[in-house]
Amino acid sequence: MIVKIPSYILITPARNEARSIGQTIQSVVAQSMLPLKWVIVSDGSTDQTDDIVKQHMLDHSWIELLRMPERRERDFAGK
Repeated sequence: MIVKIPSYILITPARNEARSIGQTIQSVVAQSMLPLKWVIVSDGSTDQTDDIVKQHMLDHSWIELLRMPERRERDFAGK
């Protein structure tokens, strides 16, 4: 019997999440089944969110940062 190990890609929106993004990354990194790729979408962050993600990218090649331009209008559909 061939057992297939499931694989997945994780996409996480983040805007000004500097207070929690490091802990979120550490939580995912500690999982027993890691994603093939993790795209963290920074939606115009103006705090240290991007820098924290970039620091973790140095140790985990499967983490990617996608930086979106800051938008003036903010609504529920934005995230």
